[in-house]
Amino acid sequence: MSKLAIQLQQYLFILLGVFIPTSIAITNFIIVAISFCWLLEGNFKVKFELIKNSKWIMSIFALIFLYALGMFWGDVHLDAHWQFQRLALLLVFPVLFTIQLNQSTIRHGVSAFLITTFISACIAILINNNLLSPLSEYIVFINPDPYTSAFIKYNYHNVLLALSFGLCLYLIIEKKTEYKRVLVLFIIVYAVSIFTELGRAGQVLFNLISLFYIIYYSSKQIFKSVIFFILLLGFQFLVYQTTNAYKQRVQAVSHILQNNGEKPNKTKDIRYVFVEESLNKIFEKPFLGHGTGSFGATITKQLQGYDYHHKTPHNQYLYVWFELGVFGLFLLGRIFYYQILEMLTKKDRIHMVLLPLSFIFLMLIDSYLFIFLLTITYIYLYTVCSRYESE
Repeated sequence: MSKLAIQLQQYLFILLGVFIPTSIAITNFIIVAISFCWLLEGNFKVKFELIKNSKWIMSIFALIFLYALGMFWGDVHLDAHWQFQRLALLLVFPVLFTIQLNQSTIRHGVSAFLITTFISACIAILINNNLLSPLSEYIVFINPDPYTSAFIKYNYHNVLLALSFGLCLYLIIEKKTEYKRVLVLFIIVYAVSIFTELGRAGQVLFNLISLFYIIYYSSKQIFKSVIFFILLLGFQFLVYQTTNAYKQRVQAVSHILQNNGEKPNKTKDIRYVFVEESLNKIFEKPFLGHGTGSFGATITKQLQGYDYHHKTPHNQYLYVWFELGVFGLFLLGRIFYYQILEMLTKKDRIHMVLLPLSFIFLMLIDSYLFIFLLTITYIYLYTVCSRYESE
């Protein structure tokens, strides 16, 4: 039974790379199946020892425990149930951290993920150019949401493509693949899809990953770095001049930044409002915060006149600080601090460390650690990077 469970885990892990970018429902099913195999596999003494010796996993448990304690302070906990549902997903981390994975499984998982995001990008481009109708018109189980890019919402779709772009760069730069030209094609398609749609997180992440490599290699391969920088600038200029979605996004963000959060219609950008109001409430209770599940109801009282449908301030750090105070913020930082240290022990550490750094940046834009699709994507890719043995 144990051998069968281990073998089944290999296939399920590869399938996870296919369905994370395409179906939340099937992704959920695969996660449950992997967890069931994890139980059947046994060997719990070794697993618990690995978990106990991992400082970042113990920090996850500590953060979840602090959220449980957060039910005992504060005046309102209306979103606590929603919060604990998101926290439960973090328990997938220790499961994938301790399952047995072959190196071939990891490579096939990466291939499955990159190929699927490439197909998603191609479909999104066709839909955006009216060459294909939204997939909901062909496939009944796809949500007919106007904000859906191909299979998932455009803001999540773009982030997955940006992360895929970073993976492709690593494989090309470090010569980890025989299919260099194929990956170059993938990068071009990813870039076109990212910058011809809405979704600034993916666009900014794409640029930051590019600048990361340009700066890192500027002292080693200055000519290639300069060429890459020129290509990046040229691409940005081209998409700005030819793509309305990107041009309007840049102009809108520039106006907001130059006018202290004010939009062209004279209303305040909701993200600016969240930052201001969140900080005001945070400084009232900076050490313990307002308690688990308190953000939505508490901020709603402060935002009369706004069309408010948000459970978080679109910033992971403010969200945790608001509800759990500096102790929660410390534990959140501790998770990624020790993940970065773990990545720095890898042979290709400069590439591996880019993943947690990317997610640290993304959490400035939204509460991505509590968004199912982005959380499971990060867990999956972190498992790949931490378990991959570079040749």
